[in-house]
Amino acid sequence: MKSIIGILLFSVGLTCQAIEISTENSAKYELETVELLNALREAHNTSKWEFTDKVHIKRKTIPHSHPILTLHTRHTSREQKDLLLSTYIHEQIHWHLDNNESKINAAIEELKTVFKNVPVGYPEGARDEYSTYQHLIVCYLELEAITELLSQSRVNSVSKFWKSDHYTWIYKQIEQEKETLKNIVEKYGLKIV
Repeated sequence: MKSIIGILLFSVGLTCQAIEISTENSAKYELETVELLNALREAHNTSKWEFTDKVHIKRKTIPHSHPILTLHTRHTSREQKDLLLSTYIHEQIHWHLDNNESKINAAIEELKTVFKNVPVGYPEGARDEYSTYQHLIVCYLELEAITELLSQSRVNSVSKFWKSDHYTWIYKQIEQEKETLKNIVEKYGLKIV
């Protein structure tokens, strides 16, 4: 049974963003994730990276952006709060790219000339070739976002964790080919401003 925890309204400066957060079962870990996500959104001005206003928390799921942005409860501890923030922004960025479909497709065509053979599947790549190319941009934008929100040492910790967890090849390419990815993102107007 899904339950709606409520609509979180918060104000940061002149920005007011309403987000509806629901849980699958109102289980302890789900409620803790809601609480931590609310705290992170209040501590950081995340509105720049929020492209959908519905978030669902489900204990055992793979985070995904569609049809509703859904997060798991894996990073519930305060020590892992940066990973939750990074995951939340990552899934929001998918909505940004969906709003810019022709731009992302053009960028992917250029990425294919730079990265000729990309891995498909866990842990190095995404579910298919297109998704691996798309995630080069998603993950680049994700790390750029948390660089604006967190100290460099905390960004380094998040990046180090992701490089050994999932999309491992993708996160390593972002570190090695950061300037190339930056140029492609800017060339096709995908930078989040």
